[in-house]
Amino acid sequence: MADGTNDEGIGLLSGAPPAAEKKVEAPAAAPARAPAPLPAAPKVDLTSLLSLKAADDTSRDVTAGTVTTLSAVLTSRAPDPLGARLSVEVGYTSTYPGEGAEWPVKWTPPGQRRAAELFPRKESYTVALAPNAGVPLSFEITAPVGVRYGDRVEVRLTATGSEGGTPIRLTLACVARQAVLAIKTSRGYEREVADTLLARADEKPDVIFALLVPAALRGYVFAEGMSFEGVREMLKGIRKARGLVEGETTLKEVAPLLVPKITVEGFVEGAIVELISGPFKGEKARVRKIDQAKEEITVELIEAVVPIPVTVRGDHVRMLEKGGGKSGS
Repeated sequence: MADGTNDEGIGLLSGAPPAAEKKVEAPAAAPARAPAPLPAAPKVDLTSLLSLKAADDTSRDVTAGTVTTLSAVLTSRAPDPLGARLSVEVGYTSTYPGEGAEWPVKWTPPGQRRAAELFPRKESYTVALAPNAGVPLSFEITAPVGVRYGDRVEVRLTATGSEGGTPIRLTLACVARQAVLAIKTSRGYEREVADTLLARADEKPDVIFALLVPAALRGYVFAEGMSFEGVREMLKGIRKARGLVEGETTLKEVAPLLVPKITVEGFVEGAIVELISGPFKGEKARVRKIDQAKEEITVELIEAVVPIPVTVRGDHVRMLEKGGGKSGS
């Protein structure tokens, strides 16, 4: 049929083209995420591996002119070699502000061979520490001649790791104290020398604090003072003073002289004595009775026409001849 229509043709010519078949696409894959960074390891405070301790005393009492040594040890507990920073500072304090003497302090810095003098300022040094090993630090301190009682020197030590950290500190100190000095005198002139020293000590109260004239030890006077040189200077020109005994006398040596002895010790009944004090001074007598509790002796004068008993203190008589009788000790 010539005029017949072809539905398919008409449809192809006059109708909209058939819709294109939609292509189904797979969903896009999510982008890969980078792995989260691991937390950084905490930084080790190398100072915590250090130890700074005194080898013996942290503080020591010294007398003028003496030399002493204070020591410390810087130790590393690290398994590997460790570098440390050591700071050293010297400082003086005095009970008399502005008058404190300078204390000489010497030491040999780690890694060096020559001793160096430390001054009152802070100095820093690098110290190489072997694993589980220590470095000794030794300081030679001289107490100056002009030091005053209570004067003090401090060696202040500070250590840190090579990269810093919380510092560790240690202070070593020397403190000036008084000394007991022995003065040699002519026998029988101990009191005279002591009286002259006492008068001079009133003018210089910081040199001599006390004097001791022991009755049991002839030819010596003991002085408690700060400086050997100061006491030696005060002795110049004193009649019958023969000089200062070198070296310090300890309190242990002087203590027996401070304990009073019983004055009747050694006397016996029948002994011949001489009265050295009182109205019968110079007279000879015979001991008749000894009262140890009262420390008194009853004697009879030998040259008296009528024997008269006289009671005197034990230190008012001097033994001449011992008799055979009852002892007063």
